[in-house]
Amino acid sequence: MIEKSNFPNIMIPQVYSDSLHNSRGMPIFILDNFRSAFNVGSVFRSVEAISPAAVFLTGTCCRPGNRKLSHTSRGTCASIPWRYFKDIEEAAHWSKGTGRMLIAVENTPDALPFWEASFDLSSAFLFGNEADGVNQKVADIADLRIYYPQSGTRKCINVSSTAAIIAYEIQRRRMNANP
Repeated sequence: MIEKSNFPNIMIPQVYSDSLHNSRGMPIFILDNFRSAFNVGSVFRSVEAISPAAVFLTGTCCRPGNRKLSHTSRGTCASIPWRYFKDIEEAAHWSKGTGRMLIAVENTPDALPFWEASFDLSSAFLFGNEADGVNQKVADIADLRIYYPQSGTRKCINVSSTAAIIAYEIQRRRMNANP
């Protein structure tokens, strides 16, 4: 599939392969209705740093070809597998259908600190909208909820920063598994 770019005469291929369905060791970062192109671009950069990994965009998320996303991602959206789903529930069910754990990254009372949680490195990590958090219908089907404990009073770390923290944890576990 080709996405229309905001740049004249440039089309951005949707870097996706059906082989992702059976891939092991490749986490998926699912972004639900992110409002900020800068947050989407920042997640692409974090995901590229732990490649192989993929990004699923849903709803109102801008897609590669958007000028702000392209600038913030520093070109990483051209090399990271990504796919767009109109609906977050479709992305969640697709991910679970591959045998992956669906992990909601959300600060809820039943969530575990990310470093205490047991998860496969090819899990699908769900990040909610900047204002509304994780969609409740999808949170209800998640296999696990994790969060980044915060000591500040606002408890409002940027969602792309949280994605970078989860990317770090995935990479840390990979490195510890292969000394």
